[in-house]
Amino acid sequence: MFTGIYQSGLILAVVTAYYLLDFWLISRYDRQRKAEGSGRSWDYTLMIFAAVSAMILQPILLPTLSFRTEAAWGFSVQIAGLAFAVGGLILHTWSRLHLQHFYAERVERQPGHCVVNTGPYAHVRHPVFTSFFMLIIGLFLVNPALPTALMVIYTFWDFSRAARQEEELLSQDVPGYADYMNQTPPFFPKFGAK
Repeated sequence: MFTGIYQSGLILAVVTAYYLLDFWLISRYDRQRKAEGSGRSWDYTLMIFAAVSAMILQPILLPTLSFRTEAAWGFSVQIAGLAFAVGGLILHTWSRLHLQHFYAERVERQPGHCVVNTGPYAHVRHPVFTSFFMLIIGLFLVNPALPTALMVIYTFWDFSRAARQEEELLSQDVPGYADYMNQTPPFFPKFGAK
């Protein structure tokens, strides 16, 4: 099982990859947002940065907060977690490329807002949120620890709440969104007949 600095390094690598993608995508699509300003919410970004810093430093500074095992399955779980996090990064990128300038780190309706139902949005209403769920679950499997568990709880609470707010706003103001909600599951695709 990876421990200490190796766990911290894996978490740092995933978080760095996420933020490089995030900054690239926001800078790419913010130019299209015109008067709405940036999709970035610096308060939110700084709060998450503080929480992620705790997750990165914890395996080194407070290793007793992590679950440890010498069994071979511990390493396998960490590798699966890393694969899950990478899958989350891929889904996040795919989702953001389809959402383009409609992405924001807050619930908002923009001028010209329309239903995006291509790519991952053809299968779920909130694939960006699903990607966050995948990222944090993957990081928890890499480092099953108290700070990471708290971030799992926070992530599911915060993005479930944001999804409800977004759906309420968009179903009232965006033509066709209520129908889209009725046809498309929120976070995880339905398998089988449509």
